[in-house]
Amino acid sequence: MTARTGRMRGMTAALLALSAMSFTAHAADETVRVGSKIDTEGSLLGNIIIQVLEANGIKTTNKLQLGTTKVVRGAISAGEIDIYPEYTGNGAFFFSDEKDPAWKNAQAGFDKVKKLDYDQNKIVWLDPSPANNTWTIAVRNDLASAHGLKSLADLGKYISSGGDFKLAASAEFIERPDALPAFE
Repeated sequence: MTARTGRMRGMTAALLALSAMSFTAHAADETVRVGSKIDTEGSLLGNIIIQVLEANGIKTTNKLQLGTTKVVRGAISAGEIDIYPEYTGNGAFFFSDEKDPAWKNAQAGFDKVKKLDYDQNKIVWLDPSPANNTWTIAVRNDLASAHGLKSLADLGKYISSGGDFKLAASAEFIERPDALPAFE
């Protein structure tokens, strides 16, 4: 494991981000535009946000599964959506600050991104959920049993020694520096 994988352990799910300007502009008769990333988890969390808002009499516009982190982050920054679920650890990449040890601690990372995003973008981070979202790789039981794979280090040795391995992953997992590249 690299230092980058340690940083991932500090990533906790946080429901992000109501743009302060957008939030204050919404009157009771206006709708809240709810976005999410294109993955299943983002869609599920986005649907929860919609249900909570609507259960409290707030009209919503569904903009779920909008795109990758970059697309959704751009949408909230541009005022195209008002709220979406985001991960605390992504703040390291939003602010090109991956080496700060704060990102290895869930509370310190949250406090840091909350302050940075408000100060620089007037985006408000809501209280985080008590969840953790850490990147990992799962393998089939038959492969693990046949080759004694019990950890990511074991998998790395297996692949490095020429072991046959096919990975199915999202484009975001392949491209993000805190995902697949952190496992290499």
